[in-house]
Amino acid sequence: MNEKMVRFLSSIGIENFDDFDLDFDMIGRNRFNKQQYDMVIVKTKPWKYYLLRQFQDRLINIDYPYTLRFSYLVRPDYHNAISLFDDWYQTIYRLPHNLVITGDEEDRLYIEYLNESEKEQYGQAIADFRDFLSFINYEFVIVESVKPFEEQTPEVSTRQMKKIIKNAEIEAVETLEEIAEKPEIVDRNDAADIAEQERKELKEKVEAAYLEIMKRNAEEMAKERRRAMLNKRGNYQPIERIDSINENSGNVDFSGQIFSIELREFADSTKITIGVNDKFGGAIMVGAYGNKQIPEDTIKLLDKGANVRIRGVAYADNFTKEVTVKMHYIDLLPPDEIVPDDEEIKRVELHLHSTMSNMDGVTSMDDYCRYAKALGHKTIAITDHAVVQGYPEAQKAAKKNGLKMIYGAELYMVDDKLNYIKNPVNTPLNKAKYVVLDLETTGLSSRYDRIIEFGAVKVEHGLVSSHFDVLINPGFSLTRQITEITGITDELLKDKPSIKDVIKDILDFIGDAILVTHNAEFDISFLQESLERLGRPPLANPVIDTLQLSRYLFPDSKRHTLGALCNNLEVKYDEEQAHRADYDAQVLNDVFQPMLSRLIRQHHIITHADLQKLETPPSLLKHIYPVHIVVLAKDKIGLKNLYKMISLSHIEYLAEVPKIPRREVEKHRDHLLIGSACFNGEVFRTARYYNAQRLKEVMTFYDYIEVQPLENYSFLVNMGEMTQEAVKRYVADIVETATEAGKTIVATGDVHYLTPKEKVFRDIYISAKGLGGTNHALNPYFRNKQPPFENPDQHYRTTKEMLDCMSFLGKDKAYEITVTNTNKIADMIEPIVPLPNDKLYSPKIENSEKLLTDLCYQKAHELYGDPLPKPIKERLDAELNGIISNGFSVIYYIAHKIVKKTQEDDYIVGSRGSVGSSLAATMAGITEVNPLPPHYLCKECHYLEWTSETMPDYRSGYDLPEKKCPVCGADMIHDGQNIPFETFLGFHAEKTPDIDLNFPRDYQSRAHDYTKELLGENNVFRAGTIETVKDKTAFGFARGYIERKGLDPNTFPKSKIAYYASGCIGVKRTTGQHPGGIVVIPNEYEVYDFTPIQYPADEPESSWKTTHFDFHSIHDTVLKLDLLGHVDPMALRMMSKLTNVKLEDIPLNDKETLSIFSSPKALGMKNDYMVSKTGAMGIPEFGTNFVRGILEKTSPKTFSDLVIISGLSHGTGVWQGNAENLINSQKATLQEVIGCRDDIMTYLINKAIPAAISFSIMEDVRHGKGLKPEFIEVMKVHKVPQYYIDSCNLIKYMFPKGHAVAYVTMAIRVGYFKVHYPLEYYATFFSVRSKQFDISAMIKGRDAIISRLDELKLKSKSKTDKLTPKEEDQIVTLQIALEMVQRGYKFENIDLYRSEVADFIVDHQNKALIPPFTTIDGLGENNALTVIKARKEGKFFSKEDLLRRTKLTTTNVKDLSVLGVLDGLNETDQMTLFDLNDLS
Repeated sequence: MNEKMVRFLSSIGIENFDDFDLDFDMIGRNRFNKQQYDMVIVKTKPWKYYLLRQFQDRLINIDYPYTLRFSYLVRPDYHNAISLFDDWYQTIYRLPHNLVITGDEEDRLYIEYLNESEKEQYGQAIADFRDFLSFINYEFVIVESVKPFEEQTPEVSTRQMKKIIKNAEIEAVETLEEIAEKPEIVDRNDAADIAEQERKELKEKVEAAYLEIMKRNAEEMAKERRRAMLNKRGNYQPIERIDSINENSGNVDFSGQIFSIELREFADSTKITIGVNDKFGGAIMVGAYGNKQIPEDTIKLLDKGANVRIRGVAYADNFTKEVTVKMHYIDLLPPDEIVPDDEEIKRVELHLHSTMSNMDGVTSMDDYCRYAKALGHKTIAITDHAVVQGYPEAQKAAKKNGLKMIYGAELYMVDDKLNYIKNPVNTPLNKAKYVVLDLETTGLSSRYDRIIEFGAVKVEHGLVSSHFDVLINPGFSLTRQITEITGITDELLKDKPSIKDVIKDILDFIGDAILVTHNAEFDISFLQESLERLGRPPLANPVIDTLQLSRYLFPDSKRHTLGALCNNLEVKYDEEQAHRADYDAQVLNDVFQPMLSRLIRQHHIITHADLQKLETPPSLLKHIYPVHIVVLAKDKIGLKNLYKMISLSHIEYLAEVPKIPRREVEKHRDHLLIGSACFNGEVFRTARYYNAQRLKEVMTFYDYIEVQPLENYSFLVNMGEMTQEAVKRYVADIVETATEAGKTIVATGDVHYLTPKEKVFRDIYISAKGLGGTNHALNPYFRNKQPPFENPDQHYRTTKEMLDCMSFLGKDKAYEITVTNTNKIADMIEPIVPLPNDKLYSPKIENSEKLLTDLCYQKAHELYGDPLPKPIKERLDAELNGIISNGFSVIYYIAHKIVKKTQEDDYIVGSRGSVGSSLAATMAGITEVNPLPPHYLCKECHYLEWTSETMPDYRSGYDLPEKKCPVCGADMIHDGQNIPFETFLGFHAEKTPDIDLNFPRDYQSRAHDYTKELLGENNVFRAGTIETVKDKTAFGFARGYIERKGLDPNTFPKSKIAYYASGCIGVKRTTGQHPGGIVVIPNEYEVYDFTPIQYPADEPESSWKTTHFDFHSIHDTVLKLDLLGHVDPMALRMMSKLTNVKLEDIPLNDKETLSIFSSPKALGMKNDYMVSKTGAMGIPEFGTNFVRGILEKTSPKTFSDLVIISGLSHGTGVWQGNAENLINSQKATLQEVIGCRDDIMTYLINKAIPAAISFSIMEDVRHGKGLKPEFIEVMKVHKVPQYYIDSCNLIKYMFPKGHAVAYVTMAIRVGYFKVHYPLEYYATFFSVRSKQFDISAMIKGRDAIISRLDELKLKSKSKTDKLTPKEEDQIVTLQIALEMVQRGYKFENIDLYRSEVADFIVDHQNKALIPPFTTIDGLGENNALTVIKARKEGKFFSKEDLLRRTKLTTTNVKDLSVLGVLDGLNETDQMTLFDLNDLS
């Protein structure tokens, strides 16, 4: 290396000169640009990539123009080039490639792709590598090719064929058994939920098989890391803590647990993004594409909670700006070992909260049960706050894990009978003598605290006759908190008398007067306790409690402190003097006097005893503070009683939480066990505030008494309400008193999460605002006045942990309450199945079986003649036998009655879902989809001709050409969609039918109300839903938590925020109702036999009540009718009315109509600004950009083509990365790809595969399970093409053909109006479908519409100024408006005397539409109606007249004026001379 090269390398920052075999061959200034240096560098040997990379990186340090070329003494061969590519690709893309690359001595590199998808995937990389080779002057030619597709059908013997079929039949039986237990998938939302459940089930099944592999992975990981740590060598550096990974860490090797996973399917691979956390709280995002390093089987097993080993490269992601790992390899590791519960007899957890405890519990019952089983626990309880919505999951999880589940709830109990007085007497209130008193004390416990000040005034004849105030030495020091509240100090009390010294003076002052106090429970208990300690008899004076009277008189007031009461009665209250007994007593009398006057005058209360007759105002319930109780069901009767209480609390006594009065608990407590709950229960409160006798009295209400680990009470300590010693003392008092009272005492955990590491997720919810902006009970608004502190530890404890927690009570007592008594309670409870799933509990309509049979055969004979053709009779018989034997006839008959009623009311109803697969449903008039194979039928003579053999290319009867009847010469109808019945009710008609009906939106509520008439008002309820916290909301909670901890969420690692958010997902947030679901309870049962009931989203104004359980969980227990409201039937009815065209008369094979799905030509547009490739815009189900894109690529010509496209567009994994590629590569035509799920079954049956196997294959594919090996084998031997098999394995969810046919039928009818009745079509579109208008642009015409569209399009591309939802809706409206005007039609202006409220009017004479009033922003329907009404009374003379006679606002009138609608109207009623001339 010459000196010049050394200086050059040094100048660009390279010091390791010996590693570079470089010299200058030439260097000099450019002839034409003297600033530029041209260099030729000669290299001895071919490049090593790491050195080339270093050289390239340093070239950035050159600060002058230059050119650079390389030459080589030793010519690089193809081995050097391939090696260079391997290193280059892994460095650039951060993962190994999968390509097979070879070369030859002619400087050619050969790349053979497996398929077109792989070529597309690597195309850009190869182009970049070509440029790279050019830069370093490697003169290689890269030759690319795609491996030829070879499809071979194996030749098998008859014996082998039988064996293959037998194996497939065994697998089919397993599939049939599985699907019999699964609900029908109605749409992709349901599919996602069910797929998630199935993925979990698959994971659990496969995990056991993979456990040994996981263990070997863990052993191998340990060995490799030991070797790496010993010699510091190897590609991957072992990492102990995730938080230590940074962008310079290079190749890393670490392990952790998956907290999030996102799989995105592409044509040839799966993009994987997972979040991984470790036991130290670190978290990082890891990404990769599924390839040879990450097998498909491993990807399927990846799930939240899985332990994994990751090897990959760390880098700073350009988009997130976060340290990320590009994954090269991932290995599954064994699940975390659960420390066994070594106690011989295990405890039972009787107080536990799941994710259904509103934004409080964060662990699912599935996880609890799995953990309990691993610990060896046999029984577990579920006791969510005021709800039982966790029961369905609990039931399933308990069964799966072999546990006994105890079903209960933690209810909010209130005493709605207020104790206004004590010791009632018949003394007239206006003549009584009163002592109005107040106490200051050392604390809240009358048992352990003492009085430090007694203040009182004596009142006679309404006037204060004397005062009494005395400070009292309690005999011990005051806490800082008491001094701050009262202003009383130890110094002030030092020389004051004891209670013993002053008690006689106090009693003398009181005498026989009626005592008046604000919170008599507190003040009187302190006085009585003092008397008892001094050996004196208790007070027997009558008492009036102004706190309770305040609640009675001001039931809507949220606060009832003395200050709040003064405010309500407009009495002055000085906060600075408050909390001293003498001042508070005087002020209390100032408010008592007007209270007394009001009670006598307005409420006719005469005597002291009369006060107890006051009834509690219902509105007061929401402000009475509840106590917690735990209720456990002993058996099915108890469960029903619990359901009744849950219902009452959510309907009759709903407040900020669902409350239940004590009297209702007493009424329904049969077959229930009542427990005393947590520190919010009345037992702990009584132990805290009152004496042992009072505590014993309170305990009589409860069947068992709960105490909890001292850590559970830490909130009270940290808030300064009591000391740790006080907590211990109160718990010991509870145990002592309960033992004396003979009560069963149990130690419970009040569990809210599984293990300590999940505590942070509950912490997030404690810090978050709940619905309505309320704070969590552990996060009151004044908590921030305290130093930061930890929330209570409330995880699921082992027996040993709980024994340790209770050890302060003594070993024997700890064992008794932890083990013996919890098992005793569990043994008192029978095993319960809260949601029976043994059968469908259908409603009963007398003779429904015969009614349905007669109905179907009557219609069948009407269409196909009598006797029926054999294939039709056989199918109808088979369907009806299955329907009737499984008890489903009543469901069909109810659906028939509802459809019939709708049609009688002159409304349209459509079917959706797979009900179109049922011939019985067609014959019963439930659906118009005919599932028979394509056929011709003569209505006159019933001649029938099947076309499957003579015309096999026609997959839909609607596509058959017109034909005359060969018997009578009449025009024949052509029908039949070839849909197997099994896709609706299963192979044995055993699946609960989902009959979904679409009603016009303006009729849906009438359809719902008709079910009350048909089935009984107390038998129908809206299907309830449960809304849980989703990813985005959880992320917001996590960010808020970070912010409240004083950190900046914008700089805090996003991966950690994502980890925190992951633990918050799935927690119940609120409830709702299914948009059309009606649950039907059989007459012989009450709804409480199946579910509690409530208002949707706890909205008491709702006209319907909903099931408390989510409708999915009772899907197979009680009948659900899906009566949905939809815009399409509404639009079709409107177009039919406008044109007098009957929908049934519209030909579904109309050529012009079908043509708009592949070309806009039939619309006759001129100068199409949007350059439309189809005319499908505005057609339901086909008008979106996505579906129009499919139409453009497939050019459908027939009804059956559109059915396939409907399936492709509604499925998941069906079009993108699947059928799209097959059509693009011309491996299959539109008719050959898989569109709807039913097509799989019919296709395979046509391939001679047995029906049961064909059905099972279809079921597995549509559920996203792919094909079992046995199914693949049977498909291959029956000559099913490989592309078809591959396609099946890519599908995640499929659309039913019956649903697709119904959608396409509707779309073609709408399209028919669009083509042949354009003004009526557009009038309907704008009236029914459009949400937002720019009526000014629409009225001005084409140029104005285009200008506005361009403006919105420009804004949509802006990075800062985003489109509003209103503007997005405007774009849709304006595009359709532009299409209309390009067809030669126009919008007239709004007409004060012709325009309607919300509907566009067709003006054929002017080839125009007249817009309604509501197209103007801010002009609502109610205001528009007043214009219609007023104009019937006469013309408007002025704008002033218009404003006076209508409810239009000045803004409305101004907007109308700007549009020119009010041209010709004066501003005011005052006439001018010109107006008079006009009148004359």
